[in-house]
Amino acid sequence: MRIGILSAELGREDVYENKRLVREIRLKGHRARIINYRKTVVVTTKNKRILYQPNKRGTLLQVKVDAVIPRINEADEQSINLATLALEVLISNGVYSTASPTAIRLAKNKISSLMALAAAGVPVPRSAAITGTEAYELDVDKALKIVEPITYKRLIIKTNTGTHGRGVMPADSRGDARAIVDGFLANNIPILLQQFIEPTKKDRYVDLRFIIVGGKLVGTMMRSSARRDEIRANISLGGVGHSYNPNEEEINLAERAARAVGLAVAGVDIMPSGTKRVVIEVNTSPGFAIESIAKVNIARQIVQLAIAGGRKNVKTAPETIVQKLNTPINLKPLPRNLGSLKKIKLLPKQPLKRS
Repeated sequence: MRIGILSAELGREDVYENKRLVREIRLKGHRARIINYRKTVVVTTKNKRILYQPNKRGTLLQVKVDAVIPRINEADEQSINLATLALEVLISNGVYSTASPTAIRLAKNKISSLMALAAAGVPVPRSAAITGTEAYELDVDKALKIVEPITYKRLIIKTNTGTHGRGVMPADSRGDARAIVDGFLANNIPILLQQFIEPTKKDRYVDLRFIIVGGKLVGTMMRSSARRDEIRANISLGGVGHSYNPNEEEINLAERAARAVGLAVAGVDIMPSGTKRVVIEVNTSPGFAIESIAKVNIARQIVQLAIAGGRKNVKTAPETIVQKLNTPINLKPLPRNLGSLKKIKLLPKQPLKRS
């Protein structure tokens, strides 16, 4: 079987994760291929679309795979569009994908994914999405007050896109938040205001990372920030991972969150605050740093999912809906002897009642 990895390979993390996947694909006896969505060509013919990629000599060759694992770590809209376009072309040719383009676009948009989580009944921080209007046209104080009624409490401000903790800013008070918001709105940048969930441990900022594969939990770790003044616990920003044994309620919450966004493979970030658990984000391409901490082979689990889907020729949801809509409807022909229609009894006309 031929298994593709859809990735731009722009950073060291991308390369490491891809090497892990390639190794597991080969250990299973299959062929691996990196598909760089920044170096692809889509050819549209009368009947279908075909994806091409240049080889080392620059010759365009058709991308032929049976399954694909998307690893899209970029957050800007143009890159997401390039990646999901390539993925849509592959899926249209019967390739199984471990993530649908629709789910990837939803998860990459923080505002939309938060709305999807809330609609599914998943607990999320109290939030307000501001979609880039001019600051003087908006009552910023009212929006801030809705998110956090207490003036001196901290808030979180996020750009609508961003990965590895980038685009996440803390504000120590409503006044600080107002200044940050005004700066973004002056440049028409959509942002997300969020309630600050106070961490259980006061000396470090802590969150929980849950890895979902095939809709089920396969690994968990607790992450703590590198410094006391750092609210982000991402491993890529120097955060430290620790082993963690989740309870049934936490497992159920993580699986529900991934399902709400439509992802079979996801990294779900949950914030613990006392006994309360709140989902703060769902990621499409979780890193593999958790493997050594949770003692679980995440790359192998993802590869096994791709192999199973490719073998069964599973359609990638929600693309199955498109296929059903394009299926012609077979209508039974009318009887040749139209005289038989006279046997149908019609209801007598009822006189109209005047009001």
